[in-house]
Amino acid sequence: MSVAAVRQPPYPVRVQQRRCGKCGKLVSRSAYACRRCGKAQRLRPRMMLLFAAGVLIVGMFAVAILSGTAAPARSAETPAVIASPVAAAAGFMKAQTPEVTAEDLWSAYSRDRVAAERAYRDRSVVVTGTIRAVDRNFEGDMVVRLSTPDPLETVNAKLATRTDPALTGLTKGRSVSLLCVGHGALMGAPVLASCFVR
Repeated sequence: MSVAAVRQPPYPVRVQQRRCGKCGKLVSRSAYACRRCGKAQRLRPRMMLLFAAGVLIVGMFAVAILSGTAAPARSAETPAVIASPVAAAAGFMKAQTPEVTAEDLWSAYSRDRVAAERAYRDRSVVVTGTIRAVDRNFEGDMVVRLSTPDPLETVNAKLATRTDPALTGLTKGRSVSLLCVGHGALMGAPVLASCFVR
């Protein structure tokens, strides 16, 4: 006869309690272990979370391995190496980069800012215009301010580098062409970033 059977009390077990499988004493259903013999009664939430995290990590690794092996092989018609990556990138940029004047860019943002954001934000664009001023912003970067029809507004182009030899030719009143990335508008003035002098 087992110890648990011998020690069973004559009164019924309450709903909030259960018998320990090792010592037969009553244990609360919310307890993680029997306080008399120490036998675990239920899993701790931390252990369940660790188990779920382990399953998730293993699943992620399995998906990554399967997607790596299932990648389609490159066809024989596709060239393995481009002969001149720089020339190819330059040709692509020349074919895909729109050109716009500073006045037209400012007018586009003045008419419909949402449409201008869709057309120019985070996209490469060649902007030409007349230099109204060249100065530095609060971060110390050089900013070329291009003239617009409004005497109080400019198109602000932040240059990508301070050491470009072409920067010496940037003077007030001179026409310039800049390859930039659209960066939205600040208080109605179009902002361009990562600009290079063409």
